[in-house]
Amino acid sequence: MAPQSFSTDRPLPEGVRDLLFADAAAFRQLEATLRQTWAAWGYREIILPTFEYADTLATDVGAEIEAEMYRFFDRHGRALALRPDMTIPTARVVGTRLYDQPLPLRIAYVGSVFRYEPPRAGRQHEFTQVGVELIGAAGPAADAEAVALAVAALNAAGLPQFRITLGHVGFFRGLLEALALPEKWARRVRQAVNLKAEAELELLMAEAGQVPVPARTALLALPRLAGDVTVLAEAEAYCLNAAMAAALADLRGLAELLSAYGVADAVSYDLAEVRDLGYYTGITFEGFAPGLGFNIISGGRYDELIAHFGPSLPAVGWALTLDRLLVARELQGISTAEPRPDVLLSAHGCPACLAWAAQARARGIVVEVDPLGLEAEQLWQAAQARGIPRLVLHHTPQTLIVRDSEGQRLLATDDWQEVARWRNR
Repeated sequence: MAPQSFSTDRPLPEGVRDLLFADAAAFRQLEATLRQTWAAWGYREIILPTFEYADTLATDVGAEIEAEMYRFFDRHGRALALRPDMTIPTARVVGTRLYDQPLPLRIAYVGSVFRYEPPRAGRQHEFTQVGVELIGAAGPAADAEAVALAVAALNAAGLPQFRITLGHVGFFRGLLEALALPEKWARRVRQAVNLKAEAELELLMAEAGQVPVPARTALLALPRLAGDVTVLAEAEAYCLNAAMAAALADLRGLAELLSAYGVADAVSYDLAEVRDLGYYTGITFEGFAPGLGFNIISGGRYDELIAHFGPSLPAVGWALTLDRLLVARELQGISTAEPRPDVLLSAHGCPACLAWAAQARARGIVVEVDPLGLEAEQLWQAAQARGIPRLVLHHTPQTLIVRDSEGQRLLATDDWQEVARWRNR
């Protein structure tokens, strides 16, 4: 039989990628950092399934994300889907399994999500979300905790420059109510506002015919109602009903609390913050970093979602896209060093050497044992080529030979004080 041929060029499907060595290390370090951050705020992790029934995952996700879901059938013909986000599965867990727990619930998660969208740098078909949900608490205090924790997470991730942009769906929904437009027109207005397309809004108002002048004026001003906290006072002039007034009151209360948290400088306001996710009911926010044309974190209040699965409970939360955060860090000059051992050990099957390696590892030293039986000079060249700072060779049962950039010397096998200094050097 002829030997089986194989290809060295087997590309991955579009929209997925491999993470190798330094990138994988950066990814895991960020995960660990974010876990420590949310744990310090009292959030506990849950692990969710990768796929569920398609009808469950389509609940209130919005038309755009529903169209991007990966769907398939099981062997019984039931429609399943890969999760397109983590909030809806979390809402399912709360509504069906945790509804009788003491409130509020502070929940966190890490996991891959899947959407069929054009892949770009930091935007893949498969990407990882890290997020938190605060369940069972309404009002500005809960909203402020969610936003402040988002700022804390981005700071902990070591991202030097970013900005959180806050809005409120109630302001725009109140404006739509004042405009009193048919649904097809309202949809076009939403799209234009989302793009801040002022010229398009002018055309829409001209085509729409009879629109109350105050509502028309407020709509055309909406794309410019963005900036620091003073924009909330500016927006008062365009308040046309109770929904718009309540939204501004929520944002003013939130602004005061964010100042108390010490994160006000990281936050700006945008009353044209309108997104397709249909489950938001109050504040919404996104986090952006220079050089990246899409958000790295997004969240908001969704007080009606859990009621699809169980009792009605208020909720607020956010999800951070870890892949985008890595790209944002790289754009700001932050990189993770290639992982490397502290020691390359030549053991040649020596029991004493292998015992020494085990004791060194127990003390936090990364020891790699040469499995090829290379001679000392070859091994030193291999260590240098791979950036391993020192070579250790067997000498006697009581001593080892250490070679590094300073030369060669003897080391007692029980000199753990010296060995401890090798860590991360």
